[in-house]
Amino acid sequence: IDAPADIAMENLLEKLKLLSYEKEFCRRKRPFWAPLTRTYFASPSPNNNQNEQFFYFTSLVTWLLNATGRNFTAPQQFDDPNAACTNILMELKESGFATPNFPPAKLKSGYGEAICGVLDNLADLVLEKQGFTWKKAVYQPDGYVEEAEVDEGADLGAEMGDADNIGGLPEPEEEEAYMEGVRGNETSEKDSTDGPLESKIDAAEWKLELERVGPQLRVTVVPDGKDWRTHLEQTHQHQQTIEDALPDSKSQLDRVESEVTGALEKITTREKFVNNQFEHLTREYRAVREQLAQVQERYNKSTENVAELTNELAHVSEELENIKNTMTEKGDNISDTSPLVKIKSAIQRLKVELKAMEVRIGVAEHALLQVNLKNKGKEEGRTVKTQAAAEGYDSEDGF
Repeated sequence: IDAPADIAMENLLEKLKLLSYEKEFCRRKRPFWAPLTRTYFASPSPNNNQNEQFFYFTSLVTWLLNATGRNFTAPQQFDDPNAACTNILMELKESGFATPNFPPAKLKSGYGEAICGVLDNLADLVLEKQGFTWKKAVYQPDGYVEEAEVDEGADLGAEMGDADNIGGLPEPEEEEAYMEGVRGNETSEKDSTDGPLESKIDAAEWKLELERVGPQLRVTVVPDGKDWRTHLEQTHQHQQTIEDALPDSKSQLDRVESEVTGALEKITTREKFVNNQFEHLTREYRAVREQLAQVQERYNKSTENVAELTNELAHVSEELENIKNTMTEKGDNISDTSPLVKIKSAIQRLKVELKAMEVRIGVAEHALLQVNLKNKGKEEGRTVKTQAAAEGYDSEDGF
């Protein structure tokens, strides 16, 4: 940052006006942003509102970055300022700016050379993106009305007086130079003429011509508010006003000071008197406060003990409720005869099934016995036939 903060701020304001920031930026927010002054970011806020000043800076930076084609999200008013400053510097670096020689925390103040430098460089970048170029200044010719041919020395003195003194009163040195020039012209004219001068123009025509061109010869000087002479004159006027008002104001302030000092002394004396009168009450109050503190401490301990016992009681009550539920379930199970009835019915079914099984077994044994008897009868028949056959064979051999 080469320029001081106040000069950089003036340059920034002119560039923002070229970008029509009052229409494109100030009127995009409700309520509208207030237009910048020539010292807004060059000095601290007069209302000591640093947050508002920093929020104005971040919003203006966001608008300028978006105008260059970047997609930068505006930080909110109550976001972390350190994170907002870091994000802004990273976005500037990505936009092609060199790494700054100051830390991001320097932007947190909302004013100063760092703030003005960042905004001024961003405004230059936006103007460059929009194709704006600075051209040489073109000075328009002076549009003064042609004056009648009058004395050159008088015209020179009047013009110098109008240009150098806005108030219309010539300076002493300029007035002296003007008078010397007039006297020199008069002397030269007297030397060049041997006799008295006689006008060959009719006085009536001269008067009519004077009335015609007289209004055109009047030069109206419009005071410029940016001119240093106007500022200097205003400064002298303010200084004179201050010097005129200083004695009365000083006397009034001295009187107020004396009254305030007397009131403070009375208050101090009265305070000492009250302290002396109520000292025993003060001691009693302190003793009562100490007792109250002790009682409060015992009360807090008792409250803690009660809370612990209450928790323990709740736990025991919960366990007791569980035990009661368990006992109730077991009592219900003991008094319930449905299992016994089921057992009896199962035994009856088993008896019936056993009887049926015994009958089946008896039937099966009888069937087996019949089969065995049949088989045994067949075997005995075969044995008898075999023996008979054997006996017949033996008898045939005997014959």
